[in-house]
Amino acid sequence: MRRILTATILALSAITAPVLAQQADGISSLAISRCAGKVGMETRQSDAAFGVIMLDGIPWTTIERTQKQIGSQIIATTATGTGAWRRHDGAAAPFRFSCVLDTNGQALMFHTSLIDPLLGDALPPSIRVRGSVTYLQKMALPRGAELRVQLLDIAKTPVGEILAEQVVRSGWAVPIPFALRLPKDTSLEGRKLAITARLVEAHQTLFQLKEPRAITGDDLRKSIELTLDKVEATKR
Repeated sequence: MRRILTATILALSAITAPVLAQQADGISSLAISRCAGKVGMETRQSDAAFGVIMLDGIPWTTIERTQKQIGSQIIATTATGTGAWRRHDGAAAPFRFSCVLDTNGQALMFHTSLIDPLLGDALPPSIRVRGSVTYLQKMALPRGAELRVQLLDIAKTPVGEILAEQVVRSGWAVPIPFALRLPKDTSLEGRKLAITARLVEAHQTLFQLKEPRAITGDDLRKSIELTLDKVEATKR
């Protein structure tokens, strides 16, 4: 079943038309953020060693619209994909997840299954862009803040095509790690890679990169560090 799910996700990502970056929110679908918020809240309540929870977006997560009913609750959206836990002691574990949301876009349930190489299970081979983000201001992140990172191809348009993305919920301490993955067979020829990052709370961007940071071949072989700038609050 796990192999079938992975094959389905990869097939869908291969035939889907290019997705333009959503500059307003820094994420392709708010469903990923809502699911991250759900699992973040539940984990903080049950795990004193809570560190970081990473949820992958494009191309590893599939968002499906549906109209199913479980008891008295109507399920409007189902998200299935991959992610990883990272505890304070540095231990990390990848997982697959499924998340269901109601008609208001609120996450109702989040379920994970750990990926265990000892059982012959593993994430698909990938090209990785990994690193961490921080900011210079001496202030703690508010509870509920999340990191949104996107790897873009800006060769054809400044807005960019999303190649990979991730939402990270942390223990509100910086630096915050991230790990973007591209399918191993992705051709990088003719592409102009750049990364964007922002820290968001309740639709308000708190910190972000002033402009996309170019990604070179060397960046694929090392951890990169990003420093975000504070964004002045705007009245809504």
